[in-house]
Amino acid sequence: MNAYWLLTPALFCSCLSAYADDAQLGEESSDEQAVLFSELPSVFSASRHEQPITKAPASVDIINSEQIKRYGWRTISVLLGSLPGFISTYDRAYHHNGVRGFAPPGDYNTRILVLIDGHRVNENLQDYAGLGQDALVDMENIERVEVVRGPASSLYGSSALFAVVNVITQRGRDLQGVRLSGDMASYDTHRGQISYGKKYANGLETFLSASHLKSDGHENITFPGLGKALNLDSEQVERLHGKLAWEDFTLSGSWMGRKKFLPMGTTGTTFGESNTYYHDRRAYADLNYHHNFTGDWEVTGRAFWDSYQFDDDLPYRVSPTQRIVNKDSWLGQWFGGEFLLSHTFFDKHRLTLGSEIRRNFLQQMVNNDENPYFLYANNRQTSSIYGIYLQDEWTILDNLSLQAGGRYDHYDNFGGTFNPRLGLIYEPLNGTTLKLLYGTAFRAPNAFESVYTCCEGSTPWIGNSSLRPEQIETYEIVLEQRINQYFDLRVSPYYNRLTNLINLTVSPGGLRQFQNQGNAEAHGLETQLKGHYENFEGRLSHTFQQSRIGGYDTPPNAPQHMLKLNLSAPLWQDKLFAGLEVQYVSSRATTTIGNRVPNYSITNLTLLSRHLLPGLELTGGLYNLFNEHYVDPASPPLLPDAISQDGRNLRIRLSYEF
Repeated sequence: MNAYWLLTPALFCSCLSAYADDAQLGEESSDEQAVLFSELPSVFSASRHEQPITKAPASVDIINSEQIKRYGWRTISVLLGSLPGFISTYDRAYHHNGVRGFAPPGDYNTRILVLIDGHRVNENLQDYAGLGQDALVDMENIERVEVVRGPASSLYGSSALFAVVNVITQRGRDLQGVRLSGDMASYDTHRGQISYGKKYANGLETFLSASHLKSDGHENITFPGLGKALNLDSEQVERLHGKLAWEDFTLSGSWMGRKKFLPMGTTGTTFGESNTYYHDRRAYADLNYHHNFTGDWEVTGRAFWDSYQFDDDLPYRVSPTQRIVNKDSWLGQWFGGEFLLSHTFFDKHRLTLGSEIRRNFLQQMVNNDENPYFLYANNRQTSSIYGIYLQDEWTILDNLSLQAGGRYDHYDNFGGTFNPRLGLIYEPLNGTTLKLLYGTAFRAPNAFESVYTCCEGSTPWIGNSSLRPEQIETYEIVLEQRINQYFDLRVSPYYNRLTNLINLTVSPGGLRQFQNQGNAEAHGLETQLKGHYENFEGRLSHTFQQSRIGGYDTPPNAPQHMLKLNLSAPLWQDKLFAGLEVQYVSSRATTTIGNRVPNYSITNLTLLSRHLLPGLELTGGLYNLFNEHYVDPASPPLLPDAISQDGRNLRIRLSYEF
């Protein structure tokens, strides 16, 4: 990486400086672009109300729809992977995101809280949150993504250990008509979408969208030690999303169905068998009420219903002529509500009081063989969760504020837990913000870890009802410096300490059980330089991280260094834009003792064309431009410990609005 990466910071700064001095102004920027280059963007998710990023008690990044288009990100997981401290991996089953040196095997994004318009996405069986093609919304329907690092259980409860990711979707007014779009991509991938959005004169606002994706995947994938998988990588995804708003009420909902065939198989399957797949379905409906009353009283109420369904076919052979299919059939359903009251007292204290309740009225996990039928497991339970929280934002001086709060959560299986958060925010000079942050958070043991019992006599699983929640304690300093009107610098050193980690243990007799086993700690430094001028923008970041996880000699999937560059520039007025993304990731350990996957550098190039014809938009993306061969560590129960990633591949997207 030597000379290339040493020149990158200078190239980044010099390009933006040249743009600032010499770029010719095109036509007037759209509202969307004005948001992209706004001087002081605001964030909602950090404190559950709108506030400038400099006032938020966290290290925050905001990505909006214009940036998604310019860099050609195809999943939320890849979008997150472009940010400091995040890594995106793909094991040809699911996309996984690690944060700040922590990406343990078998973690399906359970230690990141994912929200859609403030609605919790993590489901009630494994706390799984889909961020790849299994996400609940299409990338084209996203207005912006708020990424708030650090522990946030003081506001959100379980799973908010490392970050809160709030995906905010478009409203009817953002479209005002019909949008038709279609994709063609490598590996015989096709996708179509239709969306309708409108805000009517009477104030009613609606947004509806449906999409379908089908991909044949790789025709031939070689897995060392296993063999070749021929035509076993296909995928099919359908999505529905809608939003209806009237005055203070918003009714929203989504449905996603994804069937992903597994070219590598899993533990217990026979490699190379056709029709080995995972099938996920996720749905929710959410009714939200928000009103600002006179006297600076703000009230928010939410009622919701959720469902998650999973099944699979995992074939294995007991003889060359006898093929048996093992099946999982899981179903989780839950409903709940949330209430939030906020008021500013004495012009200095903004108090927020909130409560939440969730009732898991169905948590069922069944496993059986078919033909001949044999039932291995039928685990079923119900459970309840409630939480109450209070937050005070105290403006001590015009340039000094203190944010303090805490939340108490109670679970049926382990009782209660309390998690505080403190943030001291100081602006000694105009353009300089210093944040001193402390907080704790937790992840509750999920139903799979606590209850799942299966398969006596073969590979037995025993549920562990005595599991305690995982806990994290975080110390962080955030320095945000406005260098001049074009550049902003953020430096964030941090230290995390985790206790009561929940790990899967296997006894000498083959008994499998989750146990609180081991602790972990991590420290690191995230540095990001952002620049903008008119329609030009860029960011350059470096992440240094070191972590230690109990039970592992070397923490898996935890690179020590990550270097990332994003640069976007207009090539022809406001009609043609280029987006360049470059990432370097240092070597990582796998889950197999002593094995590592090598470092890699990948480059993506996107061209975005619009305004050539009214309503028409054309995007072309070339990913892994230099055809770098690289692999990602895999997670059990997938068979190999490293999975090959895509080489050079192409996507063309056409969108028409009318």
